[in-house]
Amino acid sequence: MAVWAVEWLVSTDGGNREIPAFVFLLRQPANVRTQLLAIVDAVRTTGPDQWRDKQSHTRMSGSCGHLHEARDRQDQMLYRLYLRWQRDARRVVIIDGIAKPNSTALADSFYEDLAELAATIDQQPAPFATTDDFVRLTLSPPG
Repeated sequence: MAVWAVEWLVSTDGGNREIPAFVFLLRQPANVRTQLLAIVDAVRTTGPDQWRDKQSHTRMSGSCGHLHEARDRQDQMLYRLYLRWQRDARRVVIIDGIAKPNSTALADSFYEDLAELAATIDQQPAPFATTDDFVRLTLSPPG
């Protein structure tokens, strides 16, 4: 069975194109980036519905119930990479990420904003990152 394809979601704010998940990963320690991307890669080999380790990858709930998160914990920090698995296309779209201290809750508005961002995936054409987007961000990383 073929590995699922990967796309990165682009957000356009004020005419500027940004790749939220890529920006998030750039700001994290190398071991966190490596672990989160390894989880996504591993789930791509089986598909999200066959993945059994709920500690590393799980479906979200509520307004984000159609999304999943790759999960890592380093000491007392939790790292989340938010994903949408497009089953018909056999593709994962990497949306955004967040780091937070263990035993803290995110505001409901965070999840509402995440769901709104994820909804842009359904636009035609879908707002996926291009090579140019990655080159721009790599050469001029956000502050």
